Amino acid sequence: MYETKQQEKALLIITHTVKERWSKDALAQELKTLVLSAGLLVEDAVLVNLKAIASALYIGKGKAEEIAQIVEEKKANVVIFNSELSARQQRNLEDVLLVKTIDRTQLILDIFAAHAHTQEGMLQVELAQLEYLLPRLKGKGIELSRLGGGIGTRGPGEKKLEIDRRRITERIERLTREIEGIKQYRDVIRKKRQKEKTSVCSLVGYTSAGKSTLFNALTEGQEKTASTLFTTLDTVSRTFSVRGNQRAMLTDTVGFIYKLPLKLVEAFKATLEELYYADILLHVIDAASPDITRLRESVDSVLKDLKLSEKPVLLIFNKIDVVDQDRLRQLREEYPHALFISALKKTNLETVQEAIGAILFKDTVEVILKIPFTLMDVIDYIHTNCEVLKKTYQENEAVYWVRANHNALIYLKARGITVSEI
Repeated sequence: MYETKQQEKALLIITHTVKERWSKDALAQELKTLVLSAGLLVEDAVLVNLKAIASALYIGKGKAEEIAQIVEEKKANVVIFNSELSARQQRNLEDVLLVKTIDRTQLILDIFAAHAHTQEGMLQVELAQLEYLLPRLKGKGIELSRLGGGIGTRGPGEKKLEIDRRRITERIERLTREIEGIKQYRDVIRKKRQKEKTSVCSLVGYTSAGKSTLFNALTEGQEKTASTLFTTLDTVSRTFSVRGNQRAMLTDTVGFIYKLPLKLVEAFKATLEELYYADILLHVIDAASPDITRLRESVDSVLKDLKLSEKPVLLIFNKIDVVDQDRLRQLREEYPHALFISALKKTNLETVQEAIGAILFKDTVEVILKIPFTLMDVIDYIHTNCEVLKKTYQENEAVYWVRANHNALIYLKARGITVSEI
């Protein structure tokens, strides 16, 4: 993987159309955060108001020439647009600006490449990068051999960018087959869970909302956490305690972002498919963010695009340890059904476990089980599949007060266990 030794200086171009739902400041702040996560210096930012998108340069020719002067004055190494540029627009802009020009999608791909550490993550990132780069390999502009590493060239690397289209197409086909193999492996794991009747909860949310921190807090795991964006790319699953001795599977997936590039959604389909099999989606929101409504709508939009809107969703506001009490009171009034926690401080985690249990095990009933000592081999089954509330031992039998679902009770009755409702 090619690494840039000298930190690049980026000039940010914030384009804002009349149909854009986000404010100019919000778009600028998000792009700046992405750029800093990629390890670049933000040299300056230019706001461009667009009435219409120009087919040749995305922006007007006059504005492009104005930006070229700023590039020269600031000695910027790279120009980064918050919009998605076509291959033609990117080449034309590089002809005018005379420096490497990338768009938001390529920037996100670069961050993904820096954070991909497992085989699965690297395969998915490389597939997305090659599909993005394929239409950009022909035509003039800044020659690929002159890219010289840096932002926008991580992952496949400079050498792979110079191979012909046929070789890249073959590589894409191979990566697609390998990812399909990952998908089939995940299917085997899922079928095993379904056979064992393991309930699954999946964490979703805007990138950097604290999903991995919550994952670690609930499962006592050691997954990497950081303040930068897209720390988690690979799906991680681990069991955790839900209510009493009942357990479920918790899955942490890649964070969402506003207008998540379609190439990433397609490449990470094997990972995102975990969401389709979840019994509950835990939507984690950064309670300290000034743009909660905007971030929530962005995640809801991605879930809608993925056709996951009908899934049960538990809204969880994280990072309450850094929110003042007046703001917290306002949020509680605005979102009365949400949960408020600090994953980092492990505050109110029991409310999350209880809420999950109430949803997952809503069809359970409380019963008394009378278990003759001759049938004590069912004790392991009871502890695995029921929530044990209390137990006592009498002369000829053990008595368990449990909360159990219909299927567990059918099995216990078939084994000769006396079941009485409380």
